Amino acid sequence: MPNCIPFRLPVLLALTCCLAACSAPHLDVIPRIQRAKFDGSVAANISSVTLASNDVDKDLGLGDPSSEFGARADLSFGAGKWTFAYAPASFSGDGTLTADITQGGVTITAGTDVKTDLKMDVATAIWTHDFFPGENVELGLGLGAHLLDFHSTITSTTDSATLDQTIPVPVIAGRAGLVFGPFDVSALLSGLKVKYGGDEATFVDADLMARYRFFGGVGGRLSGAAVLGWRKTDVKLDYTDGGDHTDADVNVSGIYYGLSIGF
Repeated sequence: MPNCIPFRLPVLLALTCCLAACSAPHLDVIPRIQRAKFDGSVAANISSVTLASNDVDKDLGLGDPSSEFGARADLSFGAGKWTFAYAPASFSGDGTLTADITQGGVTITAGTDVKTDLKMDVATAIWTHDFFPGENVELGLGLGAHLLDFHSTITSTTDSATLDQTIPVPVIAGRAGLVFGPFDVSALLSGLKVKYGGDEATFVDADLMARYRFFGGVGGRLSGAAVLGWRKTDVKLDYTDGGDHTDADVNVSGIYYGLSIGF
């Protein structure tokens, strides 16, 4: 048996190297700027009153797009891939209410001129399993979570109403991608609809991305790419908190651009 060791050692080393190469993690860091637009409607009043909505563009004056700096990171390891992302969005505007808004005991009546400041930040962690592991085709399913931080302040000359919610959202996710030469395209979709008691929430997020690699390769340890993409986050909330009833159907969408650095 001892005479077999010199012959086994090279084979074991070769197998170890192959396994290490196949399972070596790869990280893509993607700083990006999104030019986003806010759309939808918001209604808020006491529970005993029938809700009427205010359009976020026509009534609240939040129709102008804004640019925010965010980031995404994709960590691939074997057939699994993690995506971590942070997408902030903030908007401000002046408008005139077409429906009453009541929140926290404060009522601002229809016809009142108001100033609105709003932010909707989304943090993301998603894992998917790739059913076609390799460099050219990607198709996977998985699970994850988004953390939605929604804050809005509507102010008149005399009163101020605040809508403030931070909500963790578990989601089911799907991922698809295709590589052809120095170009690659991918789509990451996630969402879930939840009902609990009389409350209801629906969350859908879509992230479509195209990249052109100007140095390095798909399988290389170091690469750089120009990034152009589009992302939309759609949120529907219908809930009662204390005596306040809120019904919001809003979304943030727009193109983004940036760089991708792979390690």
